[in-house]
Amino acid sequence: MNDRKYFILAFTLITRFVFSQCDSAFTYFDSIPGNVNILVGDSCFYDQDLEALNDLISLNELQYDSALELGTQTWFNGRLKILVAGNYGNSTGVNDTIYTLPESIGSWTSLSGLYLEWNRISLLPDSFNMLTELRSLYISNNILRSIIEDIDSLSHLTYLDLGYNEIDSLPSSLCSLNELQYLWLFNNNLTTLPDCICSMSIDWSSDDSAWFPYFAIGGNRLCENVPDCIANSENFNVSLDQFYYSFQIESQQECDNVMIDGSIIFPSRLKINMPYPNPFNPTTNFEVRLLKNEELTITVYDIKGLLVDIIFDSHASEGLYKFNWNASEFSSGVYFIELKTLRDRLFKKVILTK
Repeated sequence: MNDRKYFILAFTLITRFVFSQCDSAFTYFDSIPGNVNILVGDSCFYDQDLEALNDLISLNELQYDSALELGTQTWFNGRLKILVAGNYGNSTGVNDTIYTLPESIGSWTSLSGLYLEWNRISLLPDSFNMLTELRSLYISNNILRSIIEDIDSLSHLTYLDLGYNEIDSLPSSLCSLNELQYLWLFNNNLTTLPDCICSMSIDWSSDDSAWFPYFAIGGNRLCENVPDCIANSENFNVSLDQFYYSFQIESQQECDNVMIDGSIIFPSRLKINMPYPNPFNPTTNFEVRLLKNEELTITVYDIKGLLVDIIFDSHASEGLYKFNWNASEFSSGVYFIELKTLRDRLFKKVILTK
């Protein structure tokens, strides 16, 4: 037998072996897209993990031809380990907005990292408590009004980012997350906290080596009966910026001059609603409320951080203002509207689709 025939025979036998080694609960893929990383194992993927990915695609009418194309995925021995599905406006996340999470994500029982930032998710499905191996959950900049009551089912959580949502209360089961090291609750609608929260082993006031706070809760409505560990935290009025989510900013509690622990907490003097529509083409609208007379600058940056437009730059009196941004001269993509006064600085993400 010549070398060529031997090579063909060997390749055929190896191929048959690869196909046959997939368990009946797994599906083999002979072509893997570049967004998929396999840490350990081969091209056999657990059917129920794939089914939940497909449900996520169909439920939100996302444009993917295969479950493996969604976001950035990491697999370990055929099980989905990390899913990056934030709406970042680039190739690392999803190509459109996620509004709903399917119940079938309860199948992701090996998932350790889930990234869902900048979507429009309002509710976590009941099956979310099945993600018992989850270590990192980043779901900031959505419209969550609550989290699951039995969040202690996610007993291995280390990072929990709930920033920039609409959450008004937290379940007491949160206090049982004994492995939690990072808890970000800034810019929600919290008025109360569980009585047990100070029992958590969180470093309430320190930052890590990258200057990220272990805990931050600025921009809420915590004005009365605030637990001591929170009221005395150095990060009681701390948030992270919405642009790169990489530096700390001051975000006061909205308390209308309520006295807490001997110091007056002033309300933020700058308020903005979510731009609408968003995604948009070519015009999006938003309202800004100033609580005092001051200089106001409204600018627009692209995803690279480059200034592309100036909407407003002048002195403004106290009151409500309506603005719009016409992006007919700009290409599709993600942009950030920055609002800045001498004291406050806010960002809102908008997506231009043409």
